[in-house]
Amino acid sequence: MSVRVEKVFQLRCEVQTYAWGKRGTSSEVASLIQSADPSFSIDEEQTYAELWMGTHPRGASVIAKTNTSLEQWISQNPECLGSKVMERFSGKLPFLFKVLSVNISLSIQAHPNKALAEELHRRDAAHYADSNHKPEMAIALSAFEGLCGFRPAAEIAEHLQSE
Repeated sequence: MSVRVEKVFQLRCEVQTYAWGKRGTSSEVASLIQSADPSFSIDEEQTYAELWMGTHPRGASVIAKTNTSLEQWISQNPECLGSKVMERFSGKLPFLFKVLSVNISLSIQAHPNKALAEELHRRDAAHYADSNHKPEMAIALSAFEGLCGFRPAAEIAEHLQSE
């Protein structure tokens, strides 16, 4: 007899309260946390900047029903990643899903590629908490202005056409 493994479940996710986040009930992050946990009380003076869903050591998600870390559940059910992801990333979740609630402009960010991220983590884990690269994708859930890159649009188009 096989045991049925639950594959869809509610997560308790970590909130990052960076200074650039929106305050109180104006934050989508705070609203999402409260919708998952009605006992969560939103502090109108607190910033709620990021909601993290994943296995990052500084904000790992937990399966609400069992109190099992998402990382532990994945290690016990690695097939959930699919065979290619499981093989390529050694059975680890290769991304951190974030919902951002931005009140003020964010600083410029530069992230290393996977090889450099592994080397930096190996040399200085205190400053490079994990060995993953940081590919990013933004999907706006509300009005949002963003700037990505420093080249003029015409130069980018020319570069793409020459490739």
